[in-house]
Amino acid sequence: MRGLYRILLTSLLLVGTRVFAQCPPNIGFEAGTFDGWICSAGNISSSGDINVGGNYAINNRHTLISDAAGVDTFGHFPILCPNGSKYSVRLGNAINGAQAERLSYQFTVPPGKGYSLVFYCAVVLQSPGHLPYQQPKFTAQIYDVTDDRYIECPSFDFVAAYNIPGFQKSDVVLPVDTTQGHATTPVDVYYKDWSATTINLVGYAGKQVRLEFTTNDCTLGGHFGYAYIDIDEECEQPITGNTYCAGQPSITLHAPKGFDNYTWYKDDPTHAPVGTGENLTITPAPPDQTKYAVLITPYPGLGCPDTIYTVINRVDAPFKLNVLDTVWGCRGPGADLTAAAVTAGSTDGMIFKYFTTPDESLLNRIPNPRSVINPGVYYIEGISPQGCTNIMPVQVMLHDKPVITITDPMPIQYPQTVDLSKVYIPISGQTYSYYSDAKATIPLPSKYAGVSGTYYLKAVNIFGCETITYTNVVVKPPPPYSITAPNIFTPNNDGINDYFSVKLDGFILFGDVKIYNRYGQLVFTAKSQNDLWDGNYSGHPLPPGAYYWIFEGTDQYYHVPIKKAASITIAR
Repeated sequence: MRGLYRILLTSLLLVGTRVFAQCPPNIGFEAGTFDGWICSAGNISSSGDINVGGNYAINNRHTLISDAAGVDTFGHFPILCPNGSKYSVRLGNAINGAQAERLSYQFTVPPGKGYSLVFYCAVVLQSPGHLPYQQPKFTAQIYDVTDDRYIECPSFDFVAAYNIPGFQKSDVVLPVDTTQGHATTPVDVYYKDWSATTINLVGYAGKQVRLEFTTNDCTLGGHFGYAYIDIDEECEQPITGNTYCAGQPSITLHAPKGFDNYTWYKDDPTHAPVGTGENLTITPAPPDQTKYAVLITPYPGLGCPDTIYTVINRVDAPFKLNVLDTVWGCRGPGADLTAAAVTAGSTDGMIFKYFTTPDESLLNRIPNPRSVINPGVYYIEGISPQGCTNIMPVQVMLHDKPVITITDPMPIQYPQTVDLSKVYIPISGQTYSYYSDAKATIPLPSKYAGVSGTYYLKAVNIFGCETITYTNVVVKPPPPYSITAPNIFTPNNDGINDYFSVKLDGFILFGDVKIYNRYGQLVFTAKSQNDLWDGNYSGHPLPPGAYYWIFEGTDQYYHVPIKKAASITIAR
């Protein structure tokens, strides 16, 4: 219907792997660059002709993606290819303008018994309801440079249309489009989940071939198209899990992800099938050099069926993966699956990976295996230094944290103290400790609080789960202190006013009292209130006259220094 605007979101996963050959350099963008690739850009004419040129990446038209957490705005699928790679590429953008972009990579097919490419892509196309040649589209083609022809399978175009089978309606609605004079109509979004295909290049050994990926907007410049692209760099072996070590009870073979159907065979497809599905578990582990094949069938219209092979390799090295049946943790911080005790007794040097399902997909990785906050069954994969693997389940159970209810104490008057063990009701089986910081890392010297402030209490139950809470203590200050001393004394041994001292009233910590003559010479030092000055210096009487004293100490409540000075006169 003219005037009816729709968005078509197409998500594809095109998979490819080379067998018995080395990958061309950076074909999967894993260097974080476009090295080896030709980046072209241009436009699409009103008649549908694509004109691109140049050999350099243009910002926001040839875009490297490394964000594992990012999702596409329209389809909510990962923008980083879920094949475990570090980088993918977005070709094109969501900006209108009759733009066209291309990525191409040319290489020579190496000799070998078989050679297959595996590539992944996800495509977003806006569908304005134009004529087919005017629509935004994504094109994937393989060109035989040596023979000057395109390889028929799996070259294809994806042209924007709202009724392609297998697509679901997205929850994203674009603003009303008023371009090109069309009627104003809300926009629908459709998407297709990840799917896959292969490009079988058997028979092309020694020939040059070129990968070509092209996106274009609509010919009228009002609607966009773009795609995400990646190449699998597991070129030596498209089927993983084919190596096992002595003592390994079984093996699980993993085919490339994203296909519609998988059929497994021992030796080759002339034999009876031995399993279906992306993974094949074989118990007991088969003899060394046993051959397996899997027939992978892409989703309809997304490529050609292909058969890939693997050979089982037994490594004469010990292998043992030990995983606890149950790991306990605490609600809040969760359970730590990386703790050494969880896999104690496993082969030395083993690398561990953690998953939410038995499928060791990057999408099923546990985000933080040190803190699993939900109970349930999880899976730990062990990989030995020789490359042997096994995966085992572990049950995560979580204990409740201890309960501690605080009642803030009533205000007290200094120098009284608050017994922190009295601000809660203790519960049997829980231990308690006291801290000055919210993370409970700085313990208090005792359970008694003598100054105002916030104090932290940690309760730990028999399972090791802990709760940290706090109480507020209010200690009222004491009356003001006083520091006094006479201004004259008569050290003549008549028993009256023969000694000088400073009198302290209140909560003051005595530091010292220093006495100086009028020339600034120190003539006496008292280290406590019991040290009295008799008016002498080095055992000799000092002459009458004015002297000066300085007291230094500490306010015991506010914990601040105190200093006071005045004069004293000797009269003989």
